[in-house]
Amino acid sequence: MINQGLVLTCPKCSTKNFLDPYPFWNFAGNTKCATCDALYAMKFVNGQLVSGPTPATGKADLLPGYAEDKSGAGIAGEGKIRPAPQSRPDPFTGQQKQVTKSLRGKPLSGSRLKKEDLVGSRARFIADLHKT
Repeated sequence: MINQGLVLTCPKCSTKNFLDPYPFWNFAGNTKCATCDALYAMKFVNGQLVSGPTPATGKADLLPGYAEDKSGAGIAGEGKIRPAPQSRPDPFTGQQKQVTKSLRGKPLSGSRLKKEDLVGSRARFIADLHKT
């Protein structure tokens, strides 16, 4: 793979594999190409690639967050990319619930916003917090 920051391009199939900064920030292990499943070993320290990517064997420890083929089409599917973060499960029912505050108590949106919920590109409840 060719390293372009946290975007790794597979030399076998030219897929661009986008590596999420948070989980890959301090990472040592294997990841794989979302298209051809080629496995690569790499090590990141503070978001910088310090070794690899080199061909590897075994299994992927962490998958790319997003990938697109050489034509720019997104690649999806189980075992290809990491699933998107979901809302926290309710501790009593185990079901996903709408989240309106982060673990630190900051407001956030746990549901899709409608046009009327936006002020420019910001959620109305966030824009209202910043009014002076």
